[in-house]
Amino acid sequence: MDLGCGYGWYSNYFSEIGAKITACDGSEKMILLARDAYKNIDFELVDIENNLPYDDDEFDIVFCNQVLMDIENIKKIFDQIFRVTKKGGSFYMSIVHPAFYDCLWGEDEHGFMKTKIMEKYLSEYNFANPYWGETQHFHRTISYYVNNITDCGFTLKHMEEPKSYNGVNKSDEFPLFLFMEFIK
Repeated sequence: MDLGCGYGWYSNYFSEIGAKITACDGSEKMILLARDAYKNIDFELVDIENNLPYDDDEFDIVFCNQVLMDIENIKKIFDQIFRVTKKGGSFYMSIVHPAFYDCLWGEDEHGFMKTKIMEKYLSEYNFANPYWGETQHFHRTISYYVNNITDCGFTLKHMEEPKSYNGVNKSDEFPLFLFMEFIK
C-alpha cells in the first residue's frame, strides 16, 4: 500500500516492478493528478486520518512517504498501519528530518551555508507549510515517532539519514530527510 500516495510517482514505480499496488491519499487534488498521470493504477480517495477501509493483515508492505509530519492525529494512523500490515510485513516511512527541517541556515563570510540554527526541538508545535499547497506541519521528535510506532507492536529494523545537500552551496552534514523501516 502506498499510503498518502500524492501524485502517484511511487505507486507507479511499485507497479512497474511488479507489485500489486493499493494507492490512497486524503487529497482529492492529488488523487486527480495521480489518476491523470498514471491511468493503469486505481487511486483511492481515503481519509487516512480515520479508520483505513482495508482488511486486517492485508498488506506485505505499507509505504508512507513524506506524509506523517502533516497528520495531526498520528497515533491513530500508526494503529491503523499496524492493523493492515501482515505479520512479518514492513512499514516504511520517510519524513522531513525533525532535527533540521525547521531551522534557518547560517552562512559563513563567503555565503556558504555551513550551519543550521535551531530554536527548539523537544517541544511539539505546528506551522503552515506551503510546499504542496498549504498544509499544517506537525513537529515531533524522532523518539516520538519511534516510540509510538513500536508501542503499536512494530520493531525498528533500520533508520537512515541520507545526505541531501550538494556540499557546494550548503553543507552536506545536515540531512533533510529521515527514513525508517519497521517490521510487524
